[in-house]
Amino acid sequence: MKAPPRSSPQLKILILGGVTEANNLAELLEKHNDFIAVTSRAGVTSQRVVISGSERLGGFGGVDGLKNYLTDTSIDAVVDATHPFARNMTENAACACGQLGIPRLILQRPAWKAQKKDLWSYLPDLAGAVNYIKNLPSGRRVFLTTGQQELSAFAALPHHHFIARMIEAPDFESPPANMDILLERGPFSLAQELALMKQYQIDLLVSKNSGGQATEAKLKAAQALAVPVLMIERPPVPAGSHVVETAEQAIEWLEALRKTLTSQEDRP
Repeated sequence: MKAPPRSSPQLKILILGGVTEANNLAELLEKHNDFIAVTSRAGVTSQRVVISGSERLGGFGGVDGLKNYLTDTSIDAVVDATHPFARNMTENAACACGQLGIPRLILQRPAWKAQKKDLWSYLPDLAGAVNYIKNLPSGRRVFLTTGQQELSAFAALPHHHFIARMIEAPDFESPPANMDILLERGPFSLAQELALMKQYQIDLLVSKNSGGQATEAKLKAAQALAVPVLMIERPPVPAGSHVVETAEQAIEWLEALRKTLTSQEDRP
């Protein structure tokens, strides 16, 4: 299956969204006459941020479903601006675009970096964090800011207490006895994070290295209170991926792509 030739001088762009950078890119592209963009979002959260331009909700149905969508809608380029931990979607996009010959860009904000006074331990995944905490002396009070993943595994450690913060309520019939659920959406201020960690007497913070400013204050609060952090490292991007960090850089890449495609079409 190959992508059909372009039928319009404007480039049709599919933004795989889910984070602020995707929303920023959609806003910039709506003002740009050389592009037509649609942002795809999983639609997992019930309170979604309003974005600029066209939008589609829901999954594609794996690589084949994404290939069908790209072909049926004559997409010229894909910008993968999903969450840094949305590994399946990123791998599916790389596979689908590779098979169709559609240019693909990853827009991913920079990862957080430990500062001099930070007490971070890096772990490859959440399962590693579960095992790490499992081996700690009893009575630790752990602040989980990793969403709903592995909640059951953490809850299965009865000798520790967990404070889990997320946007949507987890799929529990009732909260585990050793877990407090906080349903909140960032951004959070440093004062808020300091107050929370003091209120719950947090001994350990677990965080994915998502980057960005919306939830960075928890790391500053942990530093101020000398709270150790288990930092879950990002999954690697697919081999051969081109990565930029801002919506403005993505626009530059798209403009260069448009010039290249236009030049190729003008050749006799």
